Amino acid sequence: MAAAATTMAASQHDARQAAEGEGTAATLVLRCFDGVKVAVPAALARGRSGLVAAAAGERVVDVPGNVHGPVVAKVAAYWEGRAAAKEEEGAAFDAAFLAGLRHDALVDLIHAAHHLGDAALFDLFRPTRA
Repeated sequence: MAAAATTMAASQHDARQAAEGEGTAATLVLRCFDGVKVAVPAALARGRSGLVAAAAGERVVDVPGNVHGPVVAKVAAYWEGRAAAKEEEGAAFDAAFLAGLRHDALVDLIHAAHHLGDAALFDLFRPTRA
């Protein structure tokens, strides 16, 4: 009888943990080489980042290439802002995001886009041809 009660309590505990885990599954962490951890919406990150998509279900993804945490945070802010922008506002959002960034910040974003595998962000930095 005591064993059944213990098993039932353990099952309830496991169910509670699983339910709590479902809420956290909506977020994953990008861990940078400098120790900074950036929380991002999992579905958004998987859709934008080849690195995260390849990590298949991991909740913590190590960002390669010595990409600094503040740069990854800037990329995450871009992902969230771009996702919130309406389709017709996308180009204007991209231009506003890049406007005023210094050369060093642009280079850092290119570096991050490359290592995160975000082709769409990387393409923002390609020269346009007339």
